Amino acid sequence: MARPKPQVSPPAHRAEFVTSATEITQFPPPLGLEVIMMGRSNCGKSSLINRWLGRKGLAKTSSTPGRTRLLNFFSVTWTPSSDPMTVVDLPGYGYAAAPKAMVKSWQNMIGDYLSAARPNRLGFLLLDVRRSAQKEEKDLARWLTDLNIPFQVVATKADKLSLSRVKAALSALAQQLGGFAHPLAFSALNGQGREHLIALVKARQELIQPSDSELAPPSDPTPEPTLDPTPDQAD
Repeated sequence: MARPKPQVSPPAHRAEFVTSATEITQFPPPLGLEVIMMGRSNCGKSSLINRWLGRKGLAKTSSTPGRTRLLNFFSVTWTPSSDPMTVVDLPGYGYAAAPKAMVKSWQNMIGDYLSAARPNRLGFLLLDVRRSAQKEEKDLARWLTDLNIPFQVVATKADKLSLSRVKAALSALAQQLGGFAHPLAFSALNGQGREHLIALVKARQELIQPSDSELAPPSDPTPEPTLDPTPDQAD
């Protein structure tokens, strides 16, 4: 007897670009859950967004690392009856060829956004499954924990390795990040991990209460980590 095919979620009912921002005064007002996409340049953020939402070309992909230089906000509704949410694509870090002034600008944008008083956030911290977690990822994991922003570590490009090597890589990443999170394998090529990410977001949306949007900002913001520029090789 043939095994039943796994259920595949349809594309998001609506997914559209809202705006780009370079500073906190340009951020749109919070709307529902905000899903934050963070990762090193060329880790596959744009490809993950497009595959996860089922919207090819929504987030612009490039073979040149460091092309995402703004905070990009997208409005997403999974079904006609579901609450809207926001996807925030942060600039990629760790691109050694970028001018130092530009790298500093990216650091400031990431710091301003994560430190802002915006409730109901869920972070996706992306790493290429073929690479180990570096200082930037470890600092971000600690920082998100200190800010009480729940997050999921996502190991992208899982199709580049065998299943046994992916399993070993996930175990190594968990150890390198000091137990902050349990990495999830994802492939924009074959959709591996997509259903898990959809389930995480929907579960988080169900936890949101109306009063959550009225939470006061923290009185003593957590210091920002330094995202030092380090070499990042192309695929």
